[in-house]
Amino acid sequence: MKTTVKKLISVVMALCLTAALFFPASAAAKSTGVKKPLQFNSEGTFKILMMNDTQDTDFTNPKMINFINKALDTEKPDLVVLVGDNVADLFFGATKARVNKAIDNIIQPIAKRGIPFAVVFGNHDGETGVSEEDQMAMFTSYADCYAIDEGPSLSGVGTYNLPILSSDGTKTAFNIYMMDTHNKDANGDYDGVHADQIAWYEATSNALKAANGGKVVPSLLFEHIPVQEIYKLLKEVPFGTDGSVRKGTTWYTLNENLATGTLLDIPYSTVAYTGQYESWLKQGDIVGAFFGHDHVNNFVGKTADGITLGYNGATGFRAHGNGDRRSMRVFNINENNPANYETHSIYYGDLMNDHFSFYISDIISLRWFNVFITKAYQAFETATSGIFKF
Repeated sequence: MKTTVKKLISVVMALCLTAALFFPASAAAKSTGVKKPLQFNSEGTFKILMMNDTQDTDFTNPKMINFINKALDTEKPDLVVLVGDNVADLFFGATKARVNKAIDNIIQPIAKRGIPFAVVFGNHDGETGVSEEDQMAMFTSYADCYAIDEGPSLSGVGTYNLPILSSDGTKTAFNIYMMDTHNKDANGDYDGVHADQIAWYEATSNALKAANGGKVVPSLLFEHIPVQEIYKLLKEVPFGTDGSVRKGTTWYTLNENLATGTLLDIPYSTVAYTGQYESWLKQGDIVGAFFGHDHVNNFVGKTADGITLGYNGATGFRAHGNGDRRSMRVFNINENNPANYETHSIYYGDLMNDHFSFYISDIISLRWFNVFITKAYQAFETATSGIFKF
């Protein structure tokens, strides 16, 4: 009898684990009941639209809203992910009501189309004076928000995963990790994920693998602040090299053998070692990790270790960006080969047929300082016939 009871308990626990993986918990939403699982369509495809650094107040720039509306109608994504710095940092006179309005302005284009969306926070979201817990409650009040406030069980606010079911609904065919990278660490440098978040990721990865017959579930990971290993896609170059960016006294360009896209500013990555990248290598399920944070960088590449890392440039106009190359990133995933997804950027200028190389907020970008130093040195070298080099 005891053996039978134990077997029954084991079966129930296994079913609960499977249900937790297929139907992740969510905070209270306007609609009641369990959310519909995210799932590949009958053609076996699933599309994600990534936006980040919308970074606006309740007086939201209409260019960004028009961009979001057009992108949603053009791409028709199955899921939108907002990857941090969703509201402004210098949000003067911010109140809960005003921050809620700022969030609503961004979410309404998504909500009125009934598109599922998920969100993580960046380093600036908590600088409004309105807590990230309160902001997460604002996001999760929407019926189609799949974000999760995991509460005190993990560091930060909003570290969770979203399983994507196969088209026939029989298994988890793909997975999305959303990770909170916090703001600044104890030294005042950009922070990253904490040890308990890495432990949670590994446990979740192992559970997904176990439920998938011992095979890893291919997964995309989104977080705001990039890992240190983003530098694996760059190469050191001599001072004065066109298009180079500076970190301290070292200058870099994109390593064209590993990556493609735009590098206009140094990556402002996590400074302290976190071990997150090594954890990805150990687990073997991350087929891409994508970041925001560095508004004018928009590139993607695969490291020598086989991990794909990438950016989306800023989507918003209140903070600095790259002129009409403000962007969103599209991911097209096929369930028959989910690890080899297709990704590309869509740009404001192209989509809106509104072209300009510079917007007023771009003046605060540090990229211009590097350009100035490089051009000044080139002029000096020419004037001295190359006698003096640095």
